[in-house]
Amino acid sequence: MTLKTLQRSESANGLAFHRSGSGEPVVLIHGVGLRAEAWFQQLPVLTRDHEVFALDMPGHGDSALLNGTAPSLSAYVDHIAGWLEANLSGPAMILGHSMGAMIAVQLAARYPTLCKGVVALNAVYRRSDAAREAVQNRARQMWEHPEQDRVSAPIQRWFDLAGDAHEVAMANLCADWLEAAPAEGYATAYTIFSEEDGPSDAELDSLAVPAWFITGDGDQNSSPEMSRQMAARCRFGHAEVIENSRHMLQLTHPDAINALLEQFISSCKQPSGVHHE
Repeated sequence: MTLKTLQRSESANGLAFHRSGSGEPVVLIHGVGLRAEAWFQQLPVLTRDHEVFALDMPGHGDSALLNGTAPSLSAYVDHIAGWLEANLSGPAMILGHSMGAMIAVQLAARYPTLCKGVVALNAVYRRSDAAREAVQNRARQMWEHPEQDRVSAPIQRWFDLAGDAHEVAMANLCADWLEAAPAEGYATAYTIFSEEDGPSDAELDSLAVPAWFITGDGDQNSSPEMSRQMAARCRFGHAEVIENSRHMLQLTHPDAINALLEQFISSCKQPSGVHHE
C-alpha cells in the first residue's frame, strides 16, 4: 500500500512532528518502531475541528535520539512535555498507542496542566511473569543480535495475517515502517518498554481528566483486562474493547477507533463522572 509521507517540522529539542488542522490541540504519540504516519487514518477525522500534532517519538522517524540522559520512560515523558510547553498555548488531548500510551498516561499524571484528557490504545498494565520475561528477552536480542529479523515476529503478534484484505494491507505497511525504523532508536525504546509495567496505581488515581483505555479482544500482551483495571482506578476512567482485533487498532479498525475518539473528545468538554465498561 502506498502512503504519502507526512510533512514534518523539527522543534528546537529535536522532536519532529506533523501539524494539521485548527482548533483545540490533539497530540498523537505512536508506539515502538513506528512513526507519525501510524495515525494516518485518524488525521482526516481529528483535523475537522482540532489542531493535530502527530509526533515522531525520540529516535524514530525524523526525531533525534535523546542525548545526555540514561534512557528511561520518564526521560521520554519529560522531553515531550518540554515540547508541549514550548509549542502549545494550552492543554492538549493526548492520545498514545502501546509505548506511546505509557508516555501519554505518565505525562497526564506528572504534568496535569498540559493535559485535557488522555487515551491509551493497547496499553500494558501489570504483565504476567511469563510475558515480562518474553518481552525483556526480545529486547536483549535486539541489542545482542541486531542482524536478526526484527519485523516478522511483531507483525505476527500484532495482526491477523489470515484476516481480510485491509488487515493484510495494514500489516504490510506496518512491516515497512518497522524495517525502516532507526536501529538504535527502535532498540532503545523497546528496552524501555520491556522494563516498564504500565502506569503506577498512584498515577492512575491522580488523573482528574477523562482517561480512556482501548484495546483489542485478541491482544494478549495488552489485554482487555488490563484496560479495564486501569480504567477502574481513574476518576473519569472508561474502557472499550474492540472485537476481532489485536494490537494495531488505529490501523486495522479505524472506523471504530475514530468513533470512540470523537466520543472521548466530547467527554473532555464536560467530564460527568466515572464511566467504566
